[in-house]
Amino acid sequence: MYVAPTKRSRLWRPFFPREQLFQHGSFIEHRVDLPLAKLPAPCSLVFFSDLHWNSQEEQRYDALLLALQKEPPDYLLFGGDLFLCLDHAASAWDWLGQLPARLAKIAVLGNRESKVFWQKTSFWQTQYSRRGFNCLVNESLDPGPQAPLFFGLDDCRYGRPEWQACRELEHCDRALITLSHNPDALAEAGSGFIGQLCFSGHTHGGQIRLPLWGPLYTSSRYGSQFVSGWRQRNDGCLCHISCGIGESGYGLFRRRWRCPPEFTRVNLKPA
Repeated sequence: MYVAPTKRSRLWRPFFPREQLFQHGSFIEHRVDLPLAKLPAPCSLVFFSDLHWNSQEEQRYDALLLALQKEPPDYLLFGGDLFLCLDHAASAWDWLGQLPARLAKIAVLGNRESKVFWQKTSFWQTQYSRRGFNCLVNESLDPGPQAPLFFGLDDCRYGRPEWQACRELEHCDRALITLSHNPDALAEAGSGFIGQLCFSGHTHGGQIRLPLWGPLYTSSRYGSQFVSGWRQRNDGCLCHISCGIGESGYGLFRRRWRCPPEFTRVNLKPA
């Protein structure tokens, strides 16, 4: 459903890193090399979001699974919205558990998970843990002294996002990477510290993009300002908004046009 923009954020500007594109079935891999301040040692990570798993399309995801198994990242980051409906949850969990990472797998809750209000946060954290993921809800993770720190924010639509644990890491001697399902939460964080690198999804890149017009609709309160791509805050923090893996909607409206599904591989090195 289209959400008209109600405001704009002046804290961000476009950022255009040099990317390489690779095709894996219907999925596009964006590969980026980035220097990052306070990074203890080089590492690789893969970010994907908005799986919206539909058990009738399992074969479609084989290409993505094979791509990750062929070249596992050090850190695998998932931005939330795991399944389309609760009926698809079982097969979605099974698929998610097959994804590899050398050092850690990290996830945050999307609005699809947070919408299931009768399940407590501990339920989701337990389910993710069984598949090897650390599910972060307004908390940080320290994988080790040679690793960056990670912070996961709760969903801003149905959850209760809180930045306090992130702010406390502002003067840490290691880089902080933040995950937030919805980019609106990053835009509304104000001038406070949110990390050196942030990842989010939720918008699906608009999912349907018209020539010259751009996204037909968006689920962001900022319109197309944070619909996809890279942004940079005035304090130097970089943010990537993914077009996501799956689709939302039903029937003829559950499709993509001129907006292919994507995931992003980032090779980080100390600045």
